[in-house]
This record gives sequence, structure tokens and C-alpha cells, in this order.
Amino acid sequence: MQEVLHGASISFVLKILGAGFGFGLSVILGRLLGASDSGIYFLGFTIVLIVAAIGRLGMQSPLLRFVSANNVAGEIGKVLGVYKKCMLFSLLGSSMLFFILFLMGEWISLAIFEKPELTSVLVIMSLSVVPLSLLTLHAQALQGLKKIVASVLVLNVIVPTVACILILFFVSGYGIDAAAWSYVFATFISLLAGWWFWHRAIYKYRHTHGSFNSGELLASSLPVMGAGMMYLAITWAPLLLLGVWESSESIGIYNAAYRVALLNVIIYGAVNTVLGPKVSELYHQGNFLALNALARKSMKLMFFLSVPILLVCVMFPEKILSIFGEGFEKGASVLMILAIGQFINTACGPVTYLLNMTGHEKLMQKNVFFCLLVGIPLSVFLIESYGVVGAAIATTTMISMQNVISIIFIKKSLNISLFPVFKKL
Repeated sequence: MQEVLHGASISFVLKILGAGFGFGLSVILGRLLGASDSGIYFLGFTIVLIVAAIGRLGMQSPLLRFVSANNVAGEIGKVLGVYKKCMLFSLLGSSMLFFILFLMGEWISLAIFEKPELTSVLVIMSLSVVPLSLLTLHAQALQGLKKIVASVLVLNVIVPTVACILILFFVSGYGIDAAAWSYVFATFISLLAGWWFWHRAIYKYRHTHGSFNSGELLASSLPVMGAGMMYLAITWAPLLLLGVWESSESIGIYNAAYRVALLNVIIYGAVNTVLGPKVSELYHQGNFLALNALARKSMKLMFFLSVPILLVCVMFPEKILSIFGEGFEKGASVLMILAIGQFINTACGPVTYLLNMTGHEKLMQKNVFFCLLVGIPLSVFLIESYGVVGAAIATTTMISMQNVISIIFIKKSLNISLFPVFKKL
């Protein structure tokens, strides 16, 4: 737990920095572009995020898991082998999807979303699909080596920082397209940084032959890929459905509220950045007593740290959203609902890592599939009936359902009881 707290404190500071620039990016876009154009930008961003995640082919969790376990075991050849194969598979998958998105950007904008102004943004941002996929994998690989600072910089800090700086300089003169180009450039910079950090970390092993069993990798990655695609659908379906049925302004308001609510995830990500490799390490060592204690204490820590953020979002939603500019304060109720959802997500603890890092990826896949079956029809009904507020309710419902089911699976498969959080450990 001391290792987790030490690493999490460093990660937390860096994630605060990254979240600050990410939040600043949303505020700047809201003020410079308004709710409507910022909504278009984040709709394009969401589509690219989903495509890039699919292009990774579910390699992120197996990469973290196998790099961590084999690094602890001293199997450097396997560490290098799994890195190379994950990068190759992801490069092929994301490149193929990039070409499809690039060629079909106009059709998607017109036929699906009926927003012609989305076309140029989507085509430009499609260029970030490959670097976004690969930089995420580099961050996971670095996390597996316990290079926490480098991992957080690549995944959470560099992209929003570079994009924020460029947007400040160019959006006023060149509009929304400049914002899209800024994001593309930022992803390439982050990928280069990730590549440099990784090769610096393994430099002394550069002549070691790397090999890893492809069958073992695919057996682990395919369930993660399936669960990941469904999780993306759960996370982003409300925003995409808003894009289909509601105005660009509604998308902008929902995104602003969602970005604020995501501040709670800083805690979740900071702890899990350190916790992921530790869970894999303890599980492969067979130290289930330590794993049980670590999981419960981490949940307790995340619960108490997330309470203040929830209270601020619920008590002062209009004041917070007014930072984004005129008109955003209309999303006060949206922010309160989303904040509750992200609080539940954080307060339930590291449930995803506990399942994925211990070889129970298929349980996570079943969980997400069930939530998807319930959540998508629910999202359609709520958004058609209540618009942007319905989208917030749907998001919070699906997040809550997934976390509760994960806690049940963890109890049954690992015999780890995460409740009650107030029980003395």
C-alpha cells in the first residue's frame, strides 16, 4: 500500500496537471468557439477516440499485464516480445480504421449525424487515430515497467498541454479546423515521447531477443477488445445519440458537464496507474492475502478522496459551468447527474483492473455486454424523451450498473469483498 500511495501521489500531481490543461482546453474552446462549434469539435473527438480504441485490438490490458508480470520475473525477452507484437497488431488495426474513417468522414457527417460542419473536423482528426492508439500502448507498457511518471506524461499530460497551447495561438484566427489540427499534432508529439521513454527504459536490453506467444496474447486481448468496444459504446453512446437527435449546442453543453464530472476520474486513474502492475504482480505470485488487503484499502482511499469533488459539483453546478462561457450554465442538472455517476465509478474502486489483471477478462466482457443490452435502449428512450438530461441519466445508470456487477464478480472469482468501505481493514 505504501508503494501504491507513493506512486499514486506522483501520478496524482501529474494527472492534476494534465486534467488542468484538458479542462482548460474545454474552457478555451467553449469561450472561443461557443457551445455549438465546441460541440462539433468534441463530437469529432469522440468518434476518433472510439475508432482509435477499436484499432488497438484490445492490446492495452494484456500489454500492461504481461510486461508487469514478466518484468518482475526477469523475463526481459518476453517483455520485449509482447511489446513488439502489441505494437504491430495495433499499428495494422488502427491504420486500416484510419483509412476507412478518412474516406467516409463526409458520409458519416451527412448521413448519420446530418451535420455538414462536422466533415472537415472529422477528416482532419482521423489523422490522429494511429498515433492515439500507439501512444496509449506505450503508456501501458511504461506503466508495466513501473515508469509511472513517463506513463502519465504520455497518456494524460502531453496531448492536452500541447493542444491547449496551440489552440490558444491559432483558433481565434483559423477557427475550428485549427483546433482539430492542434489535436492531431499533439498526439504525434505524445507518441514520439512515449517511444523515447520506452527505448530509454529498455536500452540496456536492446540486444536481447524478444519473443512472446501470439496465441497467449490474442487469447487475452480478444476478450478485452470485445469488452473495450462495448465499454466505449456504454461511455459514449449518449453523446453520439445526442449528435444524431439533438443540436450541436446540446452536445457542447453535455461535453462541458461531462468534462467537469471527469475530474473525479483523476483519483481513479492516479491510483490505478500504480495499482495495475501491483495487482498483476501479487496475483502471479499467489499472494492473495496481500491482494485482498490492497484492493479494499485502495477502494477506501478512492471513496474518501472522491467525496469533495462530488460535493462541489452538486452544490455549485451553475457557477462551474459558467466558466465555459455564456449558455453553458443551462447544463447544471446535467453536471449534477454526471458527477454522481463518476463518483460511483471512482468510489467502487479498481474493479476493472482487478478483473483484467488477474485473467478474468471474460467476466468483464460479460458484464459490459449485459450493461450494453440494457443501456443502449435506455439511452435511446431517455434521450428522445428528455434530451441532454436523459443522456446524463443514461450515462450514470450504465456506469453504476457496471460497477456493481463487477464488485459481485470480484467477490465470486477472487473472493475479495470490497464492501463495506467503512470497515476497519
